[in-house]
Amino acid sequence: MSFSRSGHILASAGAAIGVANLVIFPYRVHFFGGSAYVLAFVGFTLLMGIPLMILENALGKRSGTDAIDAFRGEGDGPGWAWIGRLGIVTAIMVASFYLVLAGWTLDYVWQYLTDYATVSSTPAGPAFGAAIGTMNRALLFTGLFTAIVAVISSSELRRGIERLSKFAMPMLVLLVLFLIISLPLLRPEAVDYWNLLRFDWEALFLPTESGELGILHALGQAFFSLGLGAASMLTFAAHLDRQANVLDHAPTIVHLDTVVAILGALLVVPLLGNIEGDIYGGPPLVFINLVEIFKTYGAAGQWVGLTFFILLGVAILTSAVSLFEPALRALTTQRGWSRRVTGFALGGLVFLLAVPVVISCASDGPAWLTNFAGMGDPGMGYFNFLLEWFGSILLLVGTLLLCIYLLRRWTLDGFFAELEIGGHTVSAAWRSRLTIAYKYIIPIGIGLLLIAKLLVL
Repeated sequence: MSFSRSGHILASAGAAIGVANLVIFPYRVHFFGGSAYVLAFVGFTLLMGIPLMILENALGKRSGTDAIDAFRGEGDGPGWAWIGRLGIVTAIMVASFYLVLAGWTLDYVWQYLTDYATVSSTPAGPAFGAAIGTMNRALLFTGLFTAIVAVISSSELRRGIERLSKFAMPMLVLLVLFLIISLPLLRPEAVDYWNLLRFDWEALFLPTESGELGILHALGQAFFSLGLGAASMLTFAAHLDRQANVLDHAPTIVHLDTVVAILGALLVVPLLGNIEGDIYGGPPLVFINLVEIFKTYGAAGQWVGLTFFILLGVAILTSAVSLFEPALRALTTQRGWSRRVTGFALGGLVFLLAVPVVISCASDGPAWLTNFAGMGDPGMGYFNFLLEWFGSILLLVGTLLLCIYLLRRWTLDGFFAELEIGGHTVSAAWRSRLTIAYKYIIPIGIGLLLIAKLLVL
């Protein structure tokens, strides 16, 4: 099984595009300088995101198998394969909390379809608390979304992931554009484009009360937005023909992700400019702040909110499928399991791993989960733990290990030779840019982020 060129690009872009683009990025743009933050993010993406995407794609294409065998090239010792195993474990653990978020999104789609009167008449904060705190309901919607992901993942590659990507990616862009155009037409006073366009460069460098720096968030966004370090991009590239041009594919994937992130900012950030009261980070931004904004659109609020949550669900779906693929590919190649059996088995495993995540978000859940590792403020401790360690720190560690493997084992000469398979040419400019990135820029950037993360934990 192999991807077509467009199938690989769209599947990889779908893997990258998710909550980071539509929730986290707009929130940070709002708080850390508007267009100054956007410019910093784009700059870091060009400096580090593209080189890392090229590296993961080239490594996956070279192996043609899975994330474990990708580190078993000629002369590699057995220890290097643990980089692939770490990526697989990271992807599964990220999926365990990502699908809980997906369940909340599906729940809200259902509510907007069937009971909008209750949505419109209930304050969004208590309503969200009730939604995530009702364990049976949260488990039901998490299970339904997990089943959808398992069905798609267990299908043959072109019938499952590639078909999903070719349908979902255009749909995602159309939904974003529809909302960007329709929201100011329906209620012009609700949007404040100056909130996005302002260029407040000082906000990038002034620490918040908790010691956070916008410039470091922009740096981290360049890694996290692209889904690097969790073996998904590497695994998708293993489905490529060996003659494929990685220097063509990888930048295109990054540019698509960046465009959607900017569209997400163009959609959400103007809506935050006129909010009175607290603006939340993470999921509450969507399920509390945006839900309250959608209510101000009157009768149209039902369809505005429904469209947004369908959009968010599509973005989560394409990312969730990519999180299943590294483990699925490894089990089918290493163990000889069928794709169908493996896809459903992984669905069952991830759902079981999601159960304590759901419990940690319930107000009556056990304290060791709701305040897991002291990260439950005011709750969601285990959710926050997984988000920070697997959705952030281990992704950084994974990308750093990729660079170490390249420089210590594969070598830059071997890497450039792989890029040139199929008659493709790596120019002197590309060689210089990539060499500097892998030797200096990326390790320094990851080091700064890891130090910053560990200092605030």
